Amino acid sequence: MPLLRKIKTAFGNIHITRDGDGSVTYAQNGCYHSQIDKDGVSRCAYIHIMHELALQSGARDVLIIGCGGGSLATMLRRKKCKVTMVDINGVAFDIARDYFKLPRDVKCVTGDGVAYLKRTPHRYDAIIIDVFDMNNKVPDCFTAKALFRLVKKSLTQDGIMVMNVITKNNRDKRADKIADNVKAAGLPVRLYDWPGEDMRNTLIMGGGKPSYTIPSGREPEEIEEDLEGLVCRRLG
Repeated sequence: MPLLRKIKTAFGNIHITRDGDGSVTYAQNGCYHSQIDKDGVSRCAYIHIMHELALQSGARDVLIIGCGGGSLATMLRRKKCKVTMVDINGVAFDIARDYFKLPRDVKCVTGDGVAYLKRTPHRYDAIIIDVFDMNNKVPDCFTAKALFRLVKKSLTQDGIMVMNVITKNNRDKRADKIADNVKAAGLPVRLYDWPGEDMRNTLIMGGGKPSYTIPSGREPEEIEEDLEGLVCRRLG
């Protein structure tokens, strides 16, 4: 794929590439973080799941911690949601606007996501956490019970939290351990996962309504195959 831009930052090297069909990809330190089609719609199945969970929960005011290409923020803004994004690497916001169609009216805050939750008095309908360090690992500060107590404090009464983690294989129980911490903070938990797949996205959801339809049937045709095998597990 032709390289559009290479950027060195304090948080890793970012490569932006474009495929022949017009899709654009954001990779950091060799790991893919975002891919959109020519219309700015994500080509990542897990992004569409988070998008649907937010919409089906009725969220109108959304906080996203972790930018990447900002495709989820773009899609939610197109559905008239108010979106605030926080990322420690402010360069990501410029990339999202220049290459990934991020709307200018998405509020972008450069800073640490945990610190933002500590100081904000605002309550959001949905808080999405999609953060990885330079080794493609979720930082420990985003997996602790204290973090999820902050999240609960910053949610509206029926608000939801969704967090993306990478599961190496079926022996990797990190997502379940994080989910236990979410539950300990007082949020009912469900996990959206693809058992049997290696190096897969696992989504941890806290709070919300009893029932969601995932997949919804509104997802783009090209990701329907990627949604096959998805299961939902409830932890209380």
